[in-house]
Amino acid sequence: MNSKETDNPKATEKDPVFARGEYLTKALKSKGFTSVSWVGETGSTNDDLLEKTSSIDNGGRVLIADFQTSGKGRFDRKWVAEINSALLMSVSFLADAEKVNLGVFASGVAVASCRALHSLGFEQVSIKWPNDIVVETSPIGGQAKLAGVLAQSKLVRTRASVVVGIGINVHPSSIREVITERRVVSLSDLGCPPDRVHLAEVILSNLGDLDFQSPDFWENYRRLSGTIGQDVRVTTHTGVLEGKARDVTHFGSLLLEDYGGDVHEVISGDLVSLRPL
Repeated sequence: MNSKETDNPKATEKDPVFARGEYLTKALKSKGFTSVSWVGETGSTNDDLLEKTSSIDNGGRVLIADFQTSGKGRFDRKWVAEINSALLMSVSFLADAEKVNLGVFASGVAVASCRALHSLGFEQVSIKWPNDIVVETSPIGGQAKLAGVLAQSKLVRTRASVVVGIGINVHPSSIREVITERRVVSLSDLGCPPDRVHLAEVILSNLGDLDFQSPDFWENYRRLSGTIGQDVRVTTHTGVLEGKARDVTHFGSLLLEDYGGDVHEVISGDLVSLRPL
């Protein structure tokens, strides 16, 4: 008897790491992913994928780890996660840098992750500009960070290799004791956490279905945004802006209207909500 299940028995995070990778590689082949590898420990999944990229690579590689010794966040922050407590995953893309806005890939991972989490019952999550996944902690209590996204790139001949990493807090850990300067949350705080193999499969399936060139792409991002319409403060390399987040452009920039009525296009910055605590 031939069936999808007998041909590719579903793996869980209790299986050996090689079995998880083999299962996901077969399950996601039709979504455009060429290989999915899962390892017990590495320095940084982003660094590993970037190092493996070659001029003949077409992207579509995925690397997942149970633990990172040198995990990275935005603005050179260190990403901290205990072993087996988070989904630590990086995905490679290859694109013509002159034709494609490379920032779209990080936003795509955020959109795919947010959609996946909604489908798994975590409908309270949203995207904090540019690409963090957050949860409203209470009606007036601000946001707690569930996941972070980091994109890195390098030129490979005439093309750009982009690697996007995401770290999602899944199981309980002592992360709050390590990161005391900002609020963090895990899926276990919100409900019954999914198996990390299943979570990776659902996210990558959603990612494989995205059309990065479609006019609907940024509409999907806007629908999932927890930033648009909010009063925010953004710290950039030139200073600090405060005002209302009005929109996100098709390049991923934030349009912020300050309290004097002037609209600023913010390409990059560190954003916090100004909702009352």
